[in-house]
This record gives sequence, C-alpha cells and structure tokens, in this order.
Amino acid sequence: MSQFQCPCCDYFSLKCRAEIDICKICFWEDDGNDLTSLDVHSGPNHMTLREARENFKEFGACDLDMKRNALSFEQRQKYQFKVRET
Repeated sequence: MSQFQCPCCDYFSLKCRAEIDICKICFWEDDGNDLTSLDVHSGPNHMTLREARENFKEFGACDLDMKRNALSFEQRQKYQFKVRET
C-alpha cells in the first residue's frame, strides 16, 4: 500500500521517497525534491516541482505529455489526499 505523499500532486501514492518511484496519480518521478526545493530543476522530470504542481492543478498531470498516463479524478478517489501549501 502507498504510504508516502507525492510532492507534486499531494496524494499518498508513493511506496518510498526519493527512490525514483513514479506517482500513479500525476506521473511525477520522485527524485527527492520536495516543497523546500520547488524551483530546483528535476532531471528525470525535465522541469521544476513548482511547474509540475501548477500543471497538476491545471490538467491533472505533472506534464501535459504525461496526462495520458495519469489517473483520472474518479480513479484517484481510492488514494488519500492532503493539501500542502507552498
């Protein structure tokens, strides 16, 4: 069961942190960046965490190209969610 919160979408969808786990919700590849490093470029994701969080709010995925892989709003309902403010 997933127990760690994704730094991009705020859903508890990761099995571990900073181990290159990919979030099933938004498709962010967890490289260890978190809210304390929003503007640090993420190599695996080719953007900053701030950009990815804004993308998720806008269209439900960390990146528009990843939208086809991300879970729909209905599919997300089985995951715990808690908003974290930046």
